Amino acid sequence: MHKIELVTSEDLEARLQQCLEQRQMPDYFLYLGDSGVRNWLKLSSSQEFPIASHLTDLLRQSLPSIAQHLSSGFDMVSIGVGRGEKERMLLEALVERGTPSYFPVDISSQMVDEALNTVADIDVNKTGVVAFMEDLEQLRQFWNPPVLLCLLGNNFCNYDPDYLLETVYRQLEGDDLLLFDCHLLPARLGREQVEQAYRSQLNVRFNIDPLVQRGLDPYSCLFYLDLLPVKTSLGTVYRTRKRIQILKDTTISCVPNKVSLSAGDTINLGFTYKYTRPQVEGYLQKHGFEQLELFLSTDGCNLLVLVRKQPPTRSEQGND
Repeated sequence: MHKIELVTSEDLEARLQQCLEQRQMPDYFLYLGDSGVRNWLKLSSSQEFPIASHLTDLLRQSLPSIAQHLSSGFDMVSIGVGRGEKERMLLEALVERGTPSYFPVDISSQMVDEALNTVADIDVNKTGVVAFMEDLEQLRQFWNPPVLLCLLGNNFCNYDPDYLLETVYRQLEGDDLLLFDCHLLPARLGREQVEQAYRSQLNVRFNIDPLVQRGLDPYSCLFYLDLLPVKTSLGTVYRTRKRIQILKDTTISCVPNKVSLSAGDTINLGFTYKYTRPQVEGYLQKHGFEQLELFLSTDGCNLLVLVRKQPPTRSEQGND
């Protein structure tokens, strides 16, 4: 069990400085450091923000059907692994069919450590990797096909869908599988229900904490969140817009440098898409993926999908 760092803490501090100078703070900064880990674990287990726990429940219920597709020899790679509790369930199913290698990947080195500790008692090869999803091409060198590539914990919704699916498609081979989950736009209450969850006090603290840890007074800023419509080729989807408004001049420490924020500045944070089920299926079809399994929670709010690249047609095989 060991860890590879494609991205170092120094890299991340330098990137945070650059982003703040542009008044941006992408969401991956929320998970950094001991404080980021504590905040996320507290948020993900809270009833104020039940998305993470409901997605875990859906995976647990769906695991027997998923396991039928996992033949012997699958390596497992999970991007944005967090604590790795869902991955443990999958790994236990894989171990029954062989001895896979496991690669928990996260931009937070502390989260990678948590994920490795979660499966410390399972006898498989384990290599933690500190990296971005954008490093997927580099990650490909570590695993052996076939691979089960996981994007769990609503990670699928934190990227532009066309970019994400194009990137994943290029790195998968014929027998590889992609497993992802997502929290859908609720049919009832819809935007109001989503906004209420994302405006919870725990989530607000989670979002402002990277700045608080680096010098911001939590009472001298305001957090805003809207769920806005975005027109796409697959209809109107919704995307969160999160902002932190600075109320007084503040100096943020990004080791070894500092960033000055002025009263009235607005820091734009990351986003989360909210799709309907037909829109998710439409994106998969658009980018050449074939559904093997699709699971929908009883309330219709959570989706879990297992896919592979569509097999080539006979004409395509002939052209080869």
